[in-house]
Amino acid sequence: MADLEKVTDMIVFSLLQARGYVNGSFEKMDKDIDIWAKKSTNAMIAEILSKASKRKTGNAGYPEYIIYDRKENFVIVIEDKKDIKKHNSKVTLEQKVDNEDFFNFEKADEYAVDGALWYAMNLKKEFNVIAIGVSGNRTDSLLIDTYIWNRGVEKEFHNLNVHDILSIKEYRKLLEDKPEQKQNKAIAMNESAKELNEFLRNYLGVIEYERLYVLGSILLALEDYNFRKGYTWYESDKELATVIWDTVKRKIDGSGIVEKEVVKNELKSTLLSLGDARKEGVKEIYPKGALLELTNRVDRVLYDYHKNGEIDIISAFFNVFLSYSTSGGSDLGIVLTPFHITRLFCDLAQIDLHSKVVDICAGTGGFLTAAWKKIKNDKKYSEEEKEYFKNNNLYGVEKDKSIYTIVSLNMFLNKEGNSHIYKGDCFALAENAKEFGCNVGFINPPYSDSVYSEIGFVELMLDVLLPASVGVAILPINAISARTKKHNTVLEIKRRILKKNKLLASIQTPVNLFYPKGTETIILVFETGTENCGKTWFAKFDDGYELIKHQKTRTPSCEAGKKYDDFIKAYRKKSDTEFSFKKEIKYNEQWVYTLLADRDYEIMDFDLQETVNEYISYLFMNHYV
Repeated sequence: MADLEKVTDMIVFSLLQARGYVNGSFEKMDKDIDIWAKKSTNAMIAEILSKASKRKTGNAGYPEYIIYDRKENFVIVIEDKKDIKKHNSKVTLEQKVDNEDFFNFEKADEYAVDGALWYAMNLKKEFNVIAIGVSGNRTDSLLIDTYIWNRGVEKEFHNLNVHDILSIKEYRKLLEDKPEQKQNKAIAMNESAKELNEFLRNYLGVIEYERLYVLGSILLALEDYNFRKGYTWYESDKELATVIWDTVKRKIDGSGIVEKEVVKNELKSTLLSLGDARKEGVKEIYPKGALLELTNRVDRVLYDYHKNGEIDIISAFFNVFLSYSTSGGSDLGIVLTPFHITRLFCDLAQIDLHSKVVDICAGTGGFLTAAWKKIKNDKKYSEEEKEYFKNNNLYGVEKDKSIYTIVSLNMFLNKEGNSHIYKGDCFALAENAKEFGCNVGFINPPYSDSVYSEIGFVELMLDVLLPASVGVAILPINAISARTKKHNTVLEIKRRILKKNKLLASIQTPVNLFYPKGTETIILVFETGTENCGKTWFAKFDDGYELIKHQKTRTPSCEAGKKYDDFIKAYRKKSDTEFSFKKEIKYNEQWVYTLLADRDYEIMDFDLQETVNEYISYLFMNHYV
């Protein structure tokens, strides 16, 4: 065969023969598998490759080998080079790179890996593609790298860390093991987060909140084309750690992060220390390096959950990891807001293109991410309008430098453009926040702060908004009670709030919303700039989520969607329903659905004891006694 004259071609041919693709005459061995050298007879593949020249001339492109799995409808492309120096154009530590994403494929015709990914980039328009780069002219020194690029995904191929030619059954298995095929993504994400958390602790010795630094930084590095296709070939944890830091530093320098130096100073020592973090005994378990193993695991998760640009999936995984790595964020002084609640905030405030959103206690950025996602996923807005929104309509303030670093990473990962996240005490920056000119405020304030009360944060959030704006807050029920021992100004703050703002709604949330924490909360919705008058809508929100204690999570039941839609419809009309009513309210009342509802309850001894136990537990956990 003229097409198999090169030594490397023949080596690959022998591997394909050994794996059962072809016989010695290059005849296919499986009726479901088509295989070609250079040119495919499949009409769709041939059409795509007819304009896929690696030199970008618009002429045809010819991979060394093309394999098509009729049964599972995916394509394998193989590019090879005889010289191992032409295996991968990955940038070395000494080289400076100006192109952020490296998706110009300038060296696709020179290097095996680059060429294979070039063809995959073209074919992924219609197929899932496995791209294989092979180099070398000796079987004992052959280099093989394997990647997968899912159909329709723009810039998210996945490094499989496979350095051999596998059988078609093994490739099918790799495609089948995708978390999105599991029925419950929340459980899958929890499992993945738990595994990564334990790996960081056990094998790299990374302390709690710095595990978030490592995860976020690896995710950022993996978004870099050159890093993603070449990280498996770095020869030590020390070298890989340096490459991760260099890649992340470059991306931060080119980002819209306000306090770049704060973020870089927080990340640098953590990332570079990974090069020496491995325990001696780990060498036997992961001879190529624990950091390489971690990066590959994160790569697999990133690829699976980032499929088709599902920005909410990455955000969800990032925050699930936070809940595992920091016991729900308590060691950082934050309480994570569940994602369906951040979505609820957006629907309560009716976020649209004209919404300018501020969160003065930004935490991990969940509210701002939800607001961006609301606009991003709305088809009625143009790409130009979406771009303007993400660059100009999202504002946040965060005091703690560790949390500031986390929220910056999270916002960066979720592509919120030049999100304006400022570092500092929100009370000290109140005048600055007023200058943002925001008309929507979201807040989940720090719980049990020794200086400021939760309701004090809510008042500040409302004060920085423009008149006729919407402010939404979630806070502990106890935070609006005059009985709290920690802060004795609650009633006065409530009086001031109602003097300046109208309380549109008070929504009681499920008891286990913040599980495993025992904090029972309410959501308050205000309209700014007008004194409270008329009736407030009180409701009890049943989100339809079920608690799975051993998974440390609440997951949606089959009724969750309908319950959510019914609740939003009732809120829009401020309807009286089985879960809501309207009532005039004063500042010295409790503003809580169950305390104001005119209902008859039959209370059993067991119910009373359980409620008392939960309340006492809450008081201890939040230092009220």
